[in-house]
Amino acid sequence: MFDPADDIRKNSNLAGFLTHSGTDTYEDLLERSNADPDWFWSKIIDLAGIRFSHPFHTLRDFTGGPENIRWATGATLNLTQTCLDARIDLGLGGKTAIDWVAEDGTTRSWTYNDLAEQSARVAGALAARGIGAGDAVGIYMPMIPEIAAAFLGIARLGAIAVPLFSGFSAPAITARLNDSNARAVLTVDASPRRGKPVAMERTLVSAIDDLPLVQTVISLRRFGGTSADPARDLDWHDTIAAADPTFPAAPVDAAGPLMIAYTSGTTGRPKGVVHTHLGVQAKATTDFLLCLDLQRDDRHLWMTDMGWVMGPLTLISVLLAGATLVLAEGAPSTPDDPFRLLRVAAETKVTHMGVAPTLVRQFMVQDPAPLAGYDLSPLRIVGSTGEPWTDDAWLWQLAHICRHRAAPLNISGGTELFGAILTSTVLHRLSPGGFSTQALGVGAKVLRPDGSEADLGEVGELVVAQPPMGLTPTIWQDKARYLETYWSTFPGVWCHGDWVRHDADGTWYILGRSDDTLNIAGKRIGPPEIEAAMTLTGKVIDAAAIAAPDALKGVAVVVVCVAAPGVTPDAALVDFLKDAVGTAVSKPFRPREIHFVEALPKTRTMKTMRRIVRAAFLGEDPGDLSSVQNPETIAPIEALQGKQT
Repeated sequence: MFDPADDIRKNSNLAGFLTHSGTDTYEDLLERSNADPDWFWSKIIDLAGIRFSHPFHTLRDFTGGPENIRWATGATLNLTQTCLDARIDLGLGGKTAIDWVAEDGTTRSWTYNDLAEQSARVAGALAARGIGAGDAVGIYMPMIPEIAAAFLGIARLGAIAVPLFSGFSAPAITARLNDSNARAVLTVDASPRRGKPVAMERTLVSAIDDLPLVQTVISLRRFGGTSADPARDLDWHDTIAAADPTFPAAPVDAAGPLMIAYTSGTTGRPKGVVHTHLGVQAKATTDFLLCLDLQRDDRHLWMTDMGWVMGPLTLISVLLAGATLVLAEGAPSTPDDPFRLLRVAAETKVTHMGVAPTLVRQFMVQDPAPLAGYDLSPLRIVGSTGEPWTDDAWLWQLAHICRHRAAPLNISGGTELFGAILTSTVLHRLSPGGFSTQALGVGAKVLRPDGSEADLGEVGELVVAQPPMGLTPTIWQDKARYLETYWSTFPGVWCHGDWVRHDADGTWYILGRSDDTLNIAGKRIGPPEIEAAMTLTGKVIDAAAIAAPDALKGVAVVVVCVAAPGVTPDAALVDFLKDAVGTAVSKPFRPREIHFVEALPKTRTMKTMRRIVRAAFLGEDPGDLSSVQNPETIAPIEALQGKQT
């Protein structure tokens, strides 16, 4: 258990908001946020200082039911009016908005004035090419300052941003640009990876060969790249520099889309999750500024990619707070620099940072000696998301990253909510791997398969009973799929797809995705518990537990894992690991098989893709593979089919 320091509690945004809103405790505020959403979200709009070009006449239109809720009907606004114009009006124009660190250590800084000017120029350059409100524009760039200008410039124009993972292959890009009907793309010629430029514009050009609707590509050429089609492919420096630096924000309807965030599923094409100008600001304010305590003087670092929701979420949150975004291009850990994230955090005096449990587990197997040279004393908040923690990894984070001072705040939600369903705050006692409470205004519940509410301590489906501002209103051009995916399990209730448990002490635990959870002989368990039992032995550094058909039991546990350095996989090790699981978890969950590979398939945020492991091992259709950052790991798992251990 960990109690945040008194000064962190007293000086938190959340403590101030409780006083301002006339509530005594977080639990009081939580109850009122769910019972009176109109009151709560009005308070959030005021806290964020969201600017409207035209005011709303109804804040929450519930006449179409929860699956068709409409917010701020009658209103118009633009994200950049609040995140840029209002911040400059507050006197923050000369403050650093972005501190950028390149893979090779090169740095650049942009002030709020710089970011506003560059964003306006992007909007003007796109407008000069005939792009207007409601047109979709792709962003295929690494994490450099210009990607922020790209996202905000598209927003300022009233167009729709389509962020793409910087590691996507051509087919993945084609699918998303085609689905969104994109008319333009902002990109770079290449991005450095371990010192060598990796082509991006060339990949993009290949992807749009069969997309005649894409008539404009604006490329930031950092490595001497050239145009494939001069009429279509423009140079960023020439084009953006010539554009209007005062391009005004275009007001859009409050229900109008700001961005389409694509998220992969187990089957079918990627889902284009729609988010609005109003929704993202309200949800980011609730989760990042209140629960994660992001403040104006903070320097925030969360190494991610604009193609995943954490990229836009961190950018928008920092601007709403009037803080500084530390943007680091490249990987959080490399063979030559295994603690790169922590080194960059120390060198840039980061106060507010994000990590992923899988990344921390990778840190744990390294020699910790270099950490003694990193001054992490400025850290006040260390957020985390992505997948469940193991106790050992959480405690390692507390000791080696938080240094028993910074508050480790765990959150979980998803692309579809632009934020959290479950969260932790500095006002609560924090348990290893748990969430101290539910997010404000979401009405989180745990339901049994029959729709009844589970008892405390009982495992069930995580649902959202009170749709928050920020919840996606639809999947792009496919409302039927939206309703089937999220609203059909429990009619009138959003089903998120996570197995959770809410304990009597108030702590919530996520046990894994519903489609990942193992049901062995009628007993459910989350894969992380089995995986943790193996990694705790020190013999394994990464593992994925899956369910496989079994002639006797119906379903049996199979684990695909990565041996620790210096450990040789053999029959004795397999038996040792099976026994470790049987002892630490219980005998029914003792793996039937354990297999070893060099690496497991991961997302860019280092999340293990268990559905890919399971599909590869069983020879099933893996669904969408575009978010796998290391697809070369799949074939070795496929080769395990039919082998026994």
